[in-house]
Amino acid sequence: MTTAEIIANLASDDLPPTTMNARRLFGSFTGCLPKPPPSSRLPNELLSEIFLFATRFAEDRAETISTPIVLSQVSARWRNVAISTGGMWNTIIITFPTSRQQLSRAVTWLKRSRSAPLDIFLDFRDPSWDWDLAESLHTFRWQDMEAILRLLMTHAHRWKRFELLTDTWAPIFTFLCYTRRAKSLNTLETLSLHRCNAFFASKDATFAPVEMRKPVQLFGGRAAERLRRITLTGVHVDWAASPLRNLTKLKFRYLASDVTPSMDEFTSILTGCRHLRHLAIIGRGPRIDNTSSISSPADAGPQGPPLKVSSVIELPHVTEFVLGFTDADYAVKLLDKFSFPAIRKLTLEGLADLDPLALNDLDATPILERLTAPPTTTISPFPFPSSRIQSLKLIAINADTPTFLRFFNDFHALVFLGLYKTKNDAIHALAPPPPESPSSAPPCATLTRLECHDVSPMVLLDLMLARTKQARLPHVSLRSEELSSENRSKLFDAGVEILRDRSNRAPT
Repeated sequence: MTTAEIIANLASDDLPPTTMNARRLFGSFTGCLPKPPPSSRLPNELLSEIFLFATRFAEDRAETISTPIVLSQVSARWRNVAISTGGMWNTIIITFPTSRQQLSRAVTWLKRSRSAPLDIFLDFRDPSWDWDLAESLHTFRWQDMEAILRLLMTHAHRWKRFELLTDTWAPIFTFLCYTRRAKSLNTLETLSLHRCNAFFASKDATFAPVEMRKPVQLFGGRAAERLRRITLTGVHVDWAASPLRNLTKLKFRYLASDVTPSMDEFTSILTGCRHLRHLAIIGRGPRIDNTSSISSPADAGPQGPPLKVSSVIELPHVTEFVLGFTDADYAVKLLDKFSFPAIRKLTLEGLADLDPLALNDLDATPILERLTAPPTTTISPFPFPSSRIQSLKLIAINADTPTFLRFFNDFHALVFLGLYKTKNDAIHALAPPPPESPSSAPPCATLTRLECHDVSPMVLLDLMLARTKQARLPHVSLRSEELSSENRSKLFDAGVEILRDRSNRAPT
């Protein structure tokens, strides 16, 4: 019986005055006694779903770790519900430097997650790593990776998303060797392997360490039935026996030129990914020679690879393509191998920063001219339909104003344009034509959003004023490290949004 109930049951007729006064006093507090919170009336099943929602929609990975801890410490009931909700504990995070506390937490999370699919994030990059040192001197060794894989491999059948970031090759090599034994990876949907050394994408770089160059079959050549998204950054596998099939997103990033797939091997991968939506090639893609026989995934039969009848790889469902290049001539040859009839988003990035000895900016003129060139084959009449692209990002793309003007004139449906570390010629090319021009419409007349990083504020302001009367730009934003208060005021008055974040990293 609660205190309130005891007070309510007190007799009132024949109590002495002192007791009557006490009754009046305690009775006045009856409505002030703490009431159970509304959540106490929720069934455990609904409370569990609320906990899952709070965990899954955390803003970053750190919150997916802290949220279950906080919720499980509110009350005994909440703790019991939280611990019995496996999906709250399915994020496994281990970072450099590894510690007993991290590994103990991982063991606890693996146990509490029960049968829930796992989201695994491993980041063993050392911020103080000296890239001039031999990789064998890195403090995170292959033996350390082996110990962590021994912990995780017994749960391989529950991996849903797996991301690994390292400075060196040995941990990646250990992962490839150990996962060859995985009996089942049928839950895996996303795989991201990153050897974070972009130097290997430079023009004349080759793979190192040489003694570990031999390719390893991904997953021992067995297909992961649900794998749909894969990113390989500086990571090569046995391309001839690739299990990559049915992907919707494929990223090749910063591969050394001597470990990239051949054109036939690359085509075979694409042939097995008929519903590919996103393709990224940053640095260097397949090796190009004159002996490869190229075919189209659209021609693939249900029982095997397609007949090799075409000189172009047609990707009928790809809507987004990202191309980062260190060699413009190679990039042009690569573009000649593709047809993107459904493309809607395009990103071009010049990777000149990878070569510290380069004396000149990387000239993107051949690439821009190739993308606006007329069809060169009747087999693929629309290899690159610029007129259908709605989003365009140019990162460190250098060309003169006339080249940019010809390039932009082909984009008749462009809604978003991002210019990041790109020369001011690109902004000049967006200006309305002179009065004597036969056309009065400026390039990219459908453009509604322009985002710029590290461009001249005054050049951008001139463009805003020039396009005030025709094809006005409703949404313009600028991020710049050096911006005077006077220029900031002028841009603000012209309607330019000044981005506060001063990060130099362009969106990808």
